[in-house]
Amino acid sequence: MASEKKLSKISGIFHGGASSSIVEALNSAGIVDLQLTDARTLMLREKKGPFGIGFETAIVEEHADILSFLVPSEQEQTAMNLIVEKSRTGTSGGGTIFSEDVRLIKFHDLCQENRMDSTEAGKTYIMQTKLTGICCIVYRGQGNHVARVALDTGTCVPGITFGHGTGVRDKLGLLRITIPAAKEVINLIASSVDAEALMDMMIDAGKLDQPGKGFIFLYPIGRGIINMKVTREMPKHAASMEQIIAAMDEIEGSTKWRSRTMVANERESKAKRAYLENLTNLIVTCDEGRGNDLVKAAMIVGAAGATIVKLKHISPSDSEQSKISPAREECNLVVGENQVPDIVDSFEKAGGFDDNTHGRILVHPIPKACTYLGGGK
Repeated sequence: MASEKKLSKISGIFHGGASSSIVEALNSAGIVDLQLTDARTLMLREKKGPFGIGFETAIVEEHADILSFLVPSEQEQTAMNLIVEKSRTGTSGGGTIFSEDVRLIKFHDLCQENRMDSTEAGKTYIMQTKLTGICCIVYRGQGNHVARVALDTGTCVPGITFGHGTGVRDKLGLLRITIPAAKEVINLIASSVDAEALMDMMIDAGKLDQPGKGFIFLYPIGRGIINMKVTREMPKHAASMEQIIAAMDEIEGSTKWRSRTMVANERESKAKRAYLENLTNLIVTCDEGRGNDLVKAAMIVGAAGATIVKLKHISPSDSEQSKISPAREECNLVVGENQVPDIVDSFEKAGGFDDNTHGRILVHPIPKACTYLGGGK
């Protein structure tokens, strides 16, 4: 078995085809193994209310790309600087970029980390720290409703992808609940001091602690630049509120100054909720068509199921990585840390790392999660 590696996973959410120029710049710098996911982002727009009286806010959808890749931890800042330089990230509405510390625990030889040709940092851009990611999985049609919480609180612009659930649907059979397999996966980034309050608001919005409604969890973020342009309206002053807040974040060096933890404490005092803690997100990337087989193998050894999202693999035609299928899948399994060795072994026995699968397994911690737990909770 290949030795485990601690790496940085860098992800970005970009609008309107901006990812093509970013990919070109990354390829030129030696980053030749990238994953691209079709997504959409949401914003708010004011419109006149019923009968032309007053105003109300409506959700506006925009097509987006979610781009991700792996680099050694020491090259994280260099890679992120390059993305900011080649994109509008860092300007109001320019997109989101963030990093995660992950462990690469098993992989096909072609599916390792990228190594940049130069380690020179160049211009260093200021990035926020003390951030937390929130991932929420709901059945299709509920994504906008739950993700709107991030817009209404001014937290960030969320990214939403489509997925397919497998396995978990069978767990609620005794309740006679039909759980759709088609899923929407919401990803957003928040200040760590506000993440739990925001998570609770999303649970309330989607009734995620009720049977069959969905699953939500927190995950740690290293650093990032967050798109906070949550409204499409033109600013009525010299600077928009989002620009003012972004400038204050830069001055303060974090988002802690705008914490809403008092709201969180007030909400927690009103209703106690049961949470899952200290879980592991096991992320399996493989060639399209192999995800279901790998998830079935994992379920035999105790995994509850997975959400599978389609990806596009991007690499230069003259690179070794071009041998990997351009059609890929990402399977997300939330498991206990003690389950990881058996699941990895099940993937290997199912051919997860051969030339027909090109599998890769990443793991990172999930400190807190929520779903229906049964037993009247």
